[in-house]
Amino acid sequence: MAARKGQLTETTPLLPTHSKHRGKRVFAAVAAVLAAGSLFSYLLLAYCNYSIADTSSKRLSSAAVGRYLHITDLHVDPNYMEGATTYSQCHRRPPHVLPPDYDSAKDGHAHTGRFGIPLAKCDSPIALINATSEHLKHEWAHKLDFVIWTGDSGRHDGDPEQPRTFDQIIQGNDIASAALRSAFKKIPVVPNIGNNDVSPHNELAAPGHKRACKTFRALERSWRPLIPKDQVPTFHYGGYFAKDVVDYDGRKGGITALSLNTIYWYRANAKVGGCRAKDSPGLAQLAWIRYQMRRARMRNRDIILLGHVLPNRDNYRPSCYHGYARTVTQTVPPPALNSSDSSEELVNVHAQLFGHSNVDVWAFVGQEAKWINSHDALLIATENVTDKRLWWEREVDEESGRFGKLIRDVWSTDVTLHAAINQPDERAWEDMEDDPQVHFTESADHIVPVVNATVKQSLPSDFVESLLKEFERVLVQNPPNPRLGVTTISPSIIPKYVPSFRIFHYLRSQPAQGERWWHLPVGTLLDYDVYWANIHKLNTKAQIDVRSFFTRLYRFSDEYKIDDLSINSYLKWAERLLSSKALRKRFRSLTYLGTQ
Repeated sequence: MAARKGQLTETTPLLPTHSKHRGKRVFAAVAAVLAAGSLFSYLLLAYCNYSIADTSSKRLSSAAVGRYLHITDLHVDPNYMEGATTYSQCHRRPPHVLPPDYDSAKDGHAHTGRFGIPLAKCDSPIALINATSEHLKHEWAHKLDFVIWTGDSGRHDGDPEQPRTFDQIIQGNDIASAALRSAFKKIPVVPNIGNNDVSPHNELAAPGHKRACKTFRALERSWRPLIPKDQVPTFHYGGYFAKDVVDYDGRKGGITALSLNTIYWYRANAKVGGCRAKDSPGLAQLAWIRYQMRRARMRNRDIILLGHVLPNRDNYRPSCYHGYARTVTQTVPPPALNSSDSSEELVNVHAQLFGHSNVDVWAFVGQEAKWINSHDALLIATENVTDKRLWWEREVDEESGRFGKLIRDVWSTDVTLHAAINQPDERAWEDMEDDPQVHFTESADHIVPVVNATVKQSLPSDFVESLLKEFERVLVQNPPNPRLGVTTISPSIIPKYVPSFRIFHYLRSQPAQGERWWHLPVGTLLDYDVYWANIHKLNTKAQIDVRSFFTRLYRFSDEYKIDDLSINSYLKWAERLLSSKALRKRFRSLTYLGTQ
């Protein structure tokens, strides 16, 4: 029987697939393992039966509300094979060589289906990318204002028999870019660089070095034409860029997205140091953000910050994290371009969106403001005691020194990159003194940093518990931190838990007085929905209706009884979360998309 429009069958490839590996015996194997009652099948059934009733279908129907998609971590793997073992990263079917002590009965290879395998270490098959693209094209392309895509489109390098190459990383980005451009032909898509979009993964040299230039130019070609032409020199220089994504209805201004290169702040990147040195690439990116905030003030535009790796003390080098928190929460707001205005007017950071962790969660940024201020005071070095700007903030505002040169030669031009900007000595970066390790002690009203260069920190053993401690840290401050932001991590397409994405709802125009949300500024985030694909069930179907490939898992406001996504609302919700064991249990479950 012929497939109807909007359906995928096993013979409906949109991008190249390994059709020779398809077969129905894998579906019979799924049923057999489920009947056996294994732990793996229990986890699958737990999330397959996980659903939340829709109780607010009309709540966000106002014409004043706009929507956008956040999609992340596609991790495209053209080598994925149905029926393969998870030990081989889903690249080889049994029999193949396994370690002598490896229990193949627990491998779960019988579960590897057409659209991937949940709760395993395998990446995304082409079939999953095809279905995601078609679903977004049919269901969302006409409903959205723009798309945020936060990196990691290359597959993981976890299979020693098929080591990942740079060309394969670019191939993954080619496929992901083609899939999103096919789905969204008429709205802006904003790409971003992830730690698996560089080779070796996590490692990215400073601007001007041969490998960095090769990476930025290859990704720009792969994503073309998603980066605006006037931003190509900036991306070729540092891997970041700005893009206007929407104009507000009925008023001047709109939203500009800043696509950040978080690898230059990432602890795992051994090619660069922290953000203290004057020629630090991480510090240059902070200066660029400040420059873009100046431009946003002049143009009456709000900002979305998007990146791959979430900013926190575990992920970023200390000087980079505190510099980021100071900049994006605008401890010292930048003046508008061509303006002597020194008022405390702030640029509205509409959202901070990240990926990388594959979970569905959010966190605060800026909670160490007292330490930031005292630490930065040592670096201000100015005779004007009323000028609270750091030396590099003054250079950006006055367009002087090194950062003034970058503004003139790269950030505000659309000509080719000047050779004078290049940094030819890569060894200087490798030998740069790293940031000391920092841990924190707390008193009733402040946080004291304790520097110890010999203590190595590790990632928290429990991700959710570490977040709850951060929430508590924010709430115990007295008085509350006046400079505070919220960062959100969206779940991923890769089936680490289950393929998912978020749809954000925001205020695109000002409602009339007395109407819902009339008291909120335009651009305020109102809510978000999480959508998921039940690939356990979808793998058993020969014919797929792409319109229902993803379904809504939950709406944030319904789950947590919150009115909007302003900082004040997040603070109230965090307080309720810390005081309710049942709410914390629910929070943990949703963080892992109902699989734990």
